[in-house]
Amino acid sequence: MPRSRSMQYSRSADMTGAPAEAVPMVSFRGVTKRFGTLAACDDVSFDVAGGEVVALLGENGAGKSTLMKTLYGIHPPDGGEVLIHGRPAAFARPADAMAAGIGMVFQTFSLLPALSVRDNLAMAWPGTPWYLGKRGRNVRGALAHLSQLAPGINPDARLGTLSTGEQQLVELAKVLNLDARLVILDEPTSVLTPAEAERLYGLIRAIAADGVAVVMITHKLADVEACADRVVVMRRGRVEGEGSAAALSRAEIVTLMMGRTARGDDPRGLPEKPPLPARPRPQLLLRRVSTGDQTSDARDVTLTVHRGEILGIAGVTGNGQTALAEGVAGIRDLTDGEVLLDGSVISRRRLDPRRKLHIGYVPENPRENGIVAGLSLETNLALRSIAERKGASRRMTSSEVAQRLAEYDVRPPEPARAAGTLSGGNVQKLVIARETGEPREALLMVFPTMGLDITATAFVYDRMVAAAAAGAAVLWISEELDDLLALAHRIAVIREGRIMAEWPVTPGLTRTEVGASMTGGPT
Repeated sequence: MPRSRSMQYSRSADMTGAPAEAVPMVSFRGVTKRFGTLAACDDVSFDVAGGEVVALLGENGAGKSTLMKTLYGIHPPDGGEVLIHGRPAAFARPADAMAAGIGMVFQTFSLLPALSVRDNLAMAWPGTPWYLGKRGRNVRGALAHLSQLAPGINPDARLGTLSTGEQQLVELAKVLNLDARLVILDEPTSVLTPAEAERLYGLIRAIAADGVAVVMITHKLADVEACADRVVVMRRGRVEGEGSAAALSRAEIVTLMMGRTARGDDPRGLPEKPPLPARPRPQLLLRRVSTGDQTSDARDVTLTVHRGEILGIAGVTGNGQTALAEGVAGIRDLTDGEVLLDGSVISRRRLDPRRKLHIGYVPENPRENGIVAGLSLETNLALRSIAERKGASRRMTSSEVAQRLAEYDVRPPEPARAAGTLSGGNVQKLVIARETGEPREALLMVFPTMGLDITATAFVYDRMVAAAAAGAAVLWISEELDDLLALAHRIAVIREGRIMAEWPVTPGLTRTEVGASMTGGPT
């Protein structure tokens, strides 16, 4: 439950000399931002006080990130104003916002993969030369927040070798190092393990207790319950409601976000698990699959997924999930073993780009690995058919493209729009529209609901369940244990690249048992 404590305010005085306690750290007053005819933010007003954690909630495309970018100097507002300590503020660039004590952690990272973790943190260290060296006088300070968030990350490791979740923690540490008085976190737990998220919650509570204002853009109700003081809900560019986090129930928050009550008593609104076929038939086989000998590689993985079955793979980020998925999808070469689809080996030869692909693949980071950012939505939906032999498949018509975008709620549903201009959640939906929009013999989904709101998450699961019901073998990699227990027929745990345990999902299987196997701890 949210903590209970008195609200604190910044000690700074406003421009009139009024007591600091009466002046919010940040105030949005009628802020409006338009992109063409789309009103991303429409007359938005609310305050954020020093020492307060505000959860900014809303479905994908509600305008949450755009609003914060108007404050951070990325998108100048078209109307209204932003006040800092009661004074109008209009930053021309993020550097100006940072100089004013505002830090923002984005869903897409601003890190350099070729450099070490230490050097990435050092480059953003305030007031010193960028290179601190291993024994520089400020090196302990630059690494302090990282050691709190992720004590297992080696500062000398090349950043590109880290998992997505680990890179997120480095990005968080970098912004916290700025000693900002307002910290904006955009979906901070979307790629974190439960243990990493708990450490983040503790750090958020600690910096808020020191008077720092925190705005946490999120769609996860668990984030709200863990550390939020207040909730502000946006829907379609406007503030739909706000209130104390302790006073609002899950059902009330979901209703504000979605404009309707979720199915039943479960705000997640998950579909029913599809029944298994009466006669199991192996469809996707992994035989002693290896991609290398590192912890982040897949090592000697043997799994069978039957037609119509959903096999969930649970594991802490960085334990071989990405390598396993890329090996099965044919993106990464196997060092040993083989992958078979419907009895045919598909891993011992290079994929023929003209051959029709029967595995749908939703990668871990669709913005980087699932789209061509400069091409239109229509072209991105057609990437599979473009790669196949001429005449082997028919391109969708413009009306069919528009229908597909509307069906998957990709916003804005403009076929000619460049895919790179979409928000993270809408990029995810675009890739899922391409990969699940047609029948597949197998479906490989890697963290498919990362960054998606409750309605979009339920829709993705609807498509996954529909694919299984139609006969696809579904291999689903996720860290959402509650969702795995609700929808998977079996769960296997991967740790240090190896399958450590496997169970059929029954009422007796608990998240504690699965979580213990993920971490190697006691049940």
